[in-house]
Amino acid sequence: MSMKKKIRIIGSNVRDIGYRYFLMENALAFGIEKFRAINIEDEKQTVEFYVEGEDEAVNEFCKFSRSNFPPDAVVDEVKVEDYKGYVPKIEAFALVFNIGQLRKFIEYRKQVLNKQDKMLEKQDSMLGKIDLMLKKQDETIKAVREVGEGVDKVGEKLEGLR
Repeated sequence: MSMKKKIRIIGSNVRDIGYRYFLMENALAFGIEKFRAINIEDEKQTVEFYVEGEDEAVNEFCKFSRSNFPPDAVVDEVKVEDYKGYVPKIEAFALVFNIGQLRKFIEYRKQVLNKQDKMLEKQDSMLGKIDLMLKKQDETIKAVREVGEGVDKVGEKLEGLR
């Protein structure tokens, strides 16, 4: 017999930590045939997912979902309820989900490259400042040597007066 469930995972840290991948991977391991997971934008962080499959597989997966969380997750509550709506095949969800994640990665990549360019500009600026400091250091060393030579000459003259 086929069963459908809707599960809501609510907590202070359940988004942007790979929770939907964690759920999808484990749904596959439990033999769940249909699956969908979404992040819900509300006052608390919520991941909502829908499963459909054989009764035993769905029940075991729901049990698993109540007590197994990805690293870094902070879960306050897990709610399981019956569901009557459409649930896509897990393969279709995986394809669409991965496309969405790749799109996010492209945006992150752009941001990283932009920050890298800014850091290189700052690095170039710092290298210019270091070059100026080294030039000033060389000038200071030359001036100190000249003063030292002057002191040596004064010392020689004083020796000559004795």
